[in-house]
Amino acid sequence: MSDEALMPSEVRRKVLSQHREIEQMLSELEAGVAKLGEGSVDAAQVKRAAYALRGILELHMSFEEAHMVPAINDADGFGPERVRHLHAEHAEQRRELDRLVDAIREASSPDGLVSSVTKLAQMLRVDIEQEEREYVNEKLLSDSLIPSDPFGG
Repeated sequence: MSDEALMPSEVRRKVLSQHREIEQMLSELEAGVAKLGEGSVDAAQVKRAAYALRGILELHMSFEEAHMVPAINDADGFGPERVRHLHAEHAEQRRELDRLVDAIREASSPDGLVSSVTKLAQMLRVDIEQEEREYVNEKLLSDSLIPSDPFGG
């Protein structure tokens, strides 16, 4: 990853693209769990996919912290508060991801695996939707030098 600063619109485009890729990975993980009973996928494959997804999510959050944080910090008067909130959300997401991926890894039955994967997918989809609404929008991640509303209202 480059240390070069990206324009806010480029940060927005990349974060949205990463979100779509993560959603695709979630769909594939859910499809894998659904095939457990057929024998075409085994539990070890699902567990490896969940662990790989955890790594991708860490890279994604690191990208956001390196590139999105500076952009939202400078977007308007509420930037520093948004940054604090995003860091707190990421810390909570990391804890919950670790807990859910551990539950997936330790699942001893197909039902336990299905349940843990379903919880992980639901949590991530809600987080993505919320993040896009609060941070990854054109109002905050704009290349304009003058904020549309300097007070964030």
